[in-house]
Amino acid sequence: MAEHTCVTGCGRPTQDMLCSGCLGELTAALRELVDDGQGGRGLIAELGVTLSRQHVMASGAGVVAHSATQPMPFHAAASEMSWVLANTISTWARDVHECNPHLLPPAGSTAGTVAWLLGLPGLLALHPAADELHDEITHVVARVRRVIDRPPDRIYAGPCDAQVEGEKCPDHLYARPGVSRVACGSCGTEHDVDERRNWMIGYAADLRVTATVALGWARLLLDKTIPRGTWDSWVSRGRIVAHGTDARGRPVFRFGDVRDLAVTYVSKPRHAA
Repeated sequence: MAEHTCVTGCGRPTQDMLCSGCLGELTAALRELVDDGQGGRGLIAELGVTLSRQHVMASGAGVVAHSATQPMPFHAAASEMSWVLANTISTWARDVHECNPHLLPPAGSTAGTVAWLLGLPGLLALHPAADELHDEITHVVARVRRVIDRPPDRIYAGPCDAQVEGEKCPDHLYARPGVSRVACGSCGTEHDVDERRNWMIGYAADLRVTATVALGWARLLLDKTIPRGTWDSWVSRGRIVAHGTDARGRPVFRFGDVRDLAVTYVSKPRHAA
């Protein structure tokens, strides 16, 4: 194969699709998912720890938007990040398999699929869409790292979305409680914390979500923790009513209704539900 420049745009020469430097970045990102380099947990395991500690909101998988084209306004929860990571890894594993039908990725865990990909560096370097593969995997690993490394005393302030070189900044904002402004860690744009959170809460009002997601969003966006027993009481007494079901048949609820009940709940004495 004739020498040319790497498809990522780094400018380095290579005979493959990826130069050795970009291939090293890709494999390092994959390896970080399963091994911290010191014999400890990789990012996949650390993400599980973050979820078990409930540092962030519940899974965004149980969300029903107004229409098939309506985007979700925020995606920083560890549970959703876990889904995004698994989906990204499995998608590229299938793509590598389609290009090499004699190789079949393992069924089961994301960690197992990552290990399978790590065993094929030469094929990753030659993949026809190696630029997209490199970009998506390194980006999703960076997002996982930010979710895990986020100090627990920070509050989520929404997506940055600032225009940077003609595109929206993809990073997310975390602010210390009590501060009025927060700067994006990636592009440096400053945002009003209350303005960003109020926008998200308003945007999410008409979205239909499962109970798990609703309670997670109430905690993340409103800083209001609703016990599951209280939620069950609301449902049994008809204070919150389902508006259809999601793709898995689970009831979904309008988040604006949940927001109103959550605000009312925390303003009353603890024994009132």
